[in-house]
Amino acid sequence: MKRILMATAMTVMVLQLAACGAQKNDLDIGAGLIRQGDCAGAQVYLDNIIAEPRNAMDMAYAYFLKGRCAEQASDYEAAYENFYAAKILVCYAVSNSTHVNLDTYARSEYCQKLIPEKLEALSAKISDPAKIESIESRVNGILRADYLKRFVKKPN
Repeated sequence: MKRILMATAMTVMVLQLAACGAQKNDLDIGAGLIRQGDCAGAQVYLDNIIAEPRNAMDMAYAYFLKGRCAEQASDYEAAYENFYAAKILVCYAVSNSTHVNLDTYARSEYCQKLIPEKLEALSAKISDPAKIESIESRVNGILRADYLKRFVKKPN
């Protein structure tokens, strides 16, 4: 009887652990679809993360992935908009980081070098400074400072 009870308990624990490991959030699903080449299928998942983000970096990654998809589709204005939003979020996360570690340095690289280089290359493809200014103004309106403050963790 003890063996049956123990086997049942072990089976339940294994199933619970499997269920925990199998759970994926919208960002994981969207990124997976993009890796498979399905940018169109990923959009709904990325939009869900942007609409209800858990943190600034999840939101930044969703915008970054949307930017990559838009760039692949040669929609340079949409790519610029999404990469610009990702840059704002990553830079905000870096500047408000309470614990500096290797992850902070990697984010800083995206904030200061990688995304700005991408934006510069895209701006050459857009070529109309008024469109770029309009895109940046729209994104700045959406990602205003009082909205971003919700992502700052207060030190204990």
